[in-house]
Amino acid sequence: MKSSKNIKQTIKNIWFTAHMTGMFIIPFIWIIIPEVVFLYLAVILSWKLNNNKCILSELEFYFFNETFLGKGKKCFVPKKHRNILYINTILGTMYFLISNKPAFLKLLPE
Repeated sequence: MKSSKNIKQTIKNIWFTAHMTGMFIIPFIWIIIPEVVFLYLAVILSWKLNNNKCILSELEFYFFNETFLGKGKKCFVPKKHRNILYINTILGTMYFLISNKPAFLKLLPE
């Protein structure tokens, strides 16, 4: 019994650490991997469809009865964090389109 609690705690620690680390790093990954802007669009869409709540945080609460932000159902994504991703999405998309200009121009009608 104690072993399963340790496993659950380990999984929780890994999940929370990955989520928190991702929250700070992922918005800037487009600098290295421009294609990640498609992931940003999916995240932004999920926020819009879910009343600005993070699906990962909701899963954390479901499985662990808390989120990486603390005890309780803390799933709302603050405006500051949303704005950071919005700005990086715009910058990343512009960079992606400019750096892939020949491929992008082929998609436009003549």
